[in-house]
Amino acid sequence: MPVARRVAVKPKPVPKAAALRAVATGLPVLAEGYAYDEARPLAESLLAAGLSVLVRGHPGVGKSTLAREIAAAMGLPLVDIRLAQRDPAEIGGVYFPDRERRVLDLLPPDWVQTACAAPAFVFLDEINAAVTKLHQAAAYQIVLERRVGPFAFHPGTVVMAAGNLEEDHAIVSPMSSALSNRFAHLSLRADADAWVRWANKAQLHEAVVAFIAREGESALYEAPGDGPFPTPRSWEMTSRALATARPEDRRRVVAACVGTRAAERFFSFLMLYERVDPQGIVQRGDAMDFTAQDSMDPSFAQACVHTVSSWIARHGEIDDAFLPNVVRFLRSPGLDIEFTFMFLRRLKGRGNLLVRLRALPEYRELAAAICAVHVGLESREAA
Repeated sequence: MPVARRVAVKPKPVPKAAALRAVATGLPVLAEGYAYDEARPLAESLLAAGLSVLVRGHPGVGKSTLAREIAAAMGLPLVDIRLAQRDPAEIGGVYFPDRERRVLDLLPPDWVQTACAAPAFVFLDEINAAVTKLHQAAAYQIVLERRVGPFAFHPGTVVMAAGNLEEDHAIVSPMSSALSNRFAHLSLRADADAWVRWANKAQLHEAVVAFIAREGESALYEAPGDGPFPTPRSWEMTSRALATARPEDRRRVVAACVGTRAAERFFSFLMLYERVDPQGIVQRGDAMDFTAQDSMDPSFAQACVHTVSSWIARHGEIDDAFLPNVVRFLRSPGLDIEFTFMFLRRLKGRGNLLVRLRALPEYRELAAAICAVHVGLESREAA
């Protein structure tokens, strides 16, 4: 997911399950991890320093996407090697006899030529997914020596690997400490804000993006069980499925991607979402009244706030002529100050929209009211 914000993350306590996983897999204990847009600049810096990087995280959290996007940003061809799906000979090559010289010569796979001839991005995916010692031996030479047999990689070739977590019921093999110690380790976590930013740029289905923006990590990712389950990857699949599904099939195709429980949550939100016309609110100034009988439910107000803010975030800089309409929406009858603050927080850092809004007297009046409520709440808490 392409994003640019750098945010410092305060490490959280390592749960007991993570410690047990570390013992089982031979990997070091890490804190909860980084959001996608926090992990990306770290991985890029480590790779630029000539270090190999191992990214671990839940299935579908974005590890492969991270590799593809960093490779593209670095201008390098991606050599994607899924260890669990390759025979060791496809990684390290095979030896054949040279009868004239009475020696064995190594015949390398074609990807080695790519990594040797010019700078390339070698991605060892599923590095701990039930791979054998032969797989790990080949990976060790790639990571440590940047070569396969006598074939040395180009000095500009970089190496990144990815692995799943044992607690997700993924098939994981212990990794040797020697191989593990050759990597700089990053742990990737599911983060709703980062995913929403990426999804808007990727033009995913607006309803899916608005739903995750509203529900957060609890909807973005769930621990796997039997059948489909929500992950950043499966919500991307949901977006594609919704774009082609017949109206009568939408509920079933969503359930096929993220599971029945997540699909029910999504369609409960969708009933509210489809009552909102964000383009009409922003561009035509359509009025909203949250004191009306059919609009008093706080869930509808929250869905409306997330829908309109998601539409603005997706469409980038809006025309100055529409700014009064945004303020009008924020001053809708019955819209709680808490939702107004949520709307503004979601658009913070999205270009210069908030700066442009401050030029409007009606917005400055609204901002003063928000500040007064905020100060009042702090005073009451202090008392």
